[in-house]
Parts: sequence; structure tokens; C-alpha cells
Amino acid sequence: MRKDVNVAGFGRVACWWLLMVGLSGLGGCFRSSVPDQFYMLRAADVPSKSAFSGAGPSVGLGPVRIPAYLDRPQIVTATSAQEYQLSEDHRWAERLDENIARISAQNLSALIPSDRILIHPWPRDPKPDVQVAISIQEMHVDPRGEVRMSALWSLRHGKSDVANRKFSCRLPASTTDYAQMVEVESQCLARLNQEMASAIQKLISPG
Repeated sequence: MRKDVNVAGFGRVACWWLLMVGLSGLGGCFRSSVPDQFYMLRAADVPSKSAFSGAGPSVGLGPVRIPAYLDRPQIVTATSAQEYQLSEDHRWAERLDENIARISAQNLSALIPSDRILIHPWPRDPKPDVQVAISIQEMHVDPRGEVRMSALWSLRHGKSDVANRKFSCRLPASTTDYAQMVEVESQCLARLNQEMASAIQKLISPG
């Protein structure tokens, strides 16, 4: 009789364990049924330069660097001044540094204007007329839902640096809407590119 009781008790424990495993697996199935969302920065809406003729100056763009905390597929948001959150369901559709470089090239091409924007690394010869490099320091949404972007950028002409500047952008976005977050980050990047384009235009303009 004692053996029957022990077997019955073991059976109840085994059933309970299998039930827990099954529920856990079911929860995993429910989570995986929600598709991941993928995002990319977009180019600014810059009016076409109807009077533009010719290829424009040759501009070398890069290198473009991002900090280690952004060098990942997941979109990063700040939950406090010291804590950050990685979203597994909201990801970049391409490497963030490559996305920033590609969109910056499109923006600069329209803003300068020029059809000769070379993304780093470019061929040894011919060398670009000017080179502009970007080092992103931060780019995320803070706990208040505000996009925070800061960057260092430099402009080089020949072998000399002609500009070394710091850029900062703060714009309201959202704490939950990732599409809005990325849209506002695109707006900040456009402002950075506008600042760079203005400096390039002053450098290459005659007189």
C-alpha cells in the first residue's frame, strides 16, 4: 500500500511539472507570434535645386562612428539617467552606423548640392575635395520621451582640419511609439547634416 501511495504522489508531481513546462512553452509561442518591427532612418525632404548643374564638389563622408551601446540591432531607450533598455521587438533594419552614413550622404547630396558624395572607405585616387567625419556620442530617447542626439564632426580640406564642432539636438518624440522615435531621430540627423552642408558650402564657395 505504501508503494502505491508513493507512486501516486510521484505521478502528481510529474503531471504538475509537465503542466508547468507546457504552459511555459505556450507562453513562448504567444510571444513569438508577435512579429518584430524593423526601422530605418529616412532622408530629409529637401526641395530640389532646379538651378543646379554639374556634378558638384567631391565630398568624402566618413568615417561614421557610433558608441558601443548603440552598436547592436535592438533600438535603445533610456529608462533613467543610468539605465538603458534594449527592445527585442523593435530593431534596426540595417547596421546603425551604415544607416547614418547612407542617409547623411543623401541629405548632403541634396543640401550642398553634389552628385559626388563618397562614403568611407573611398578609392585612394582621386581624393575627395573635402572630407567630413561624424562621431555620434549619443542617440536615444530619454525617459521623458525626448530624442537626445549629440555628435562631434570635423571638416578637412586637403591635409588640414578647417572645422571641429559639437552638435546637439533635443526634440520631443514618444516613450512608446518607436516609429515616432525613429522619425524624430531622422529630423535630428537632418539638422546635423544641414550644419555640415553649410560649412562645406562656405569652404568651397568662391570668394
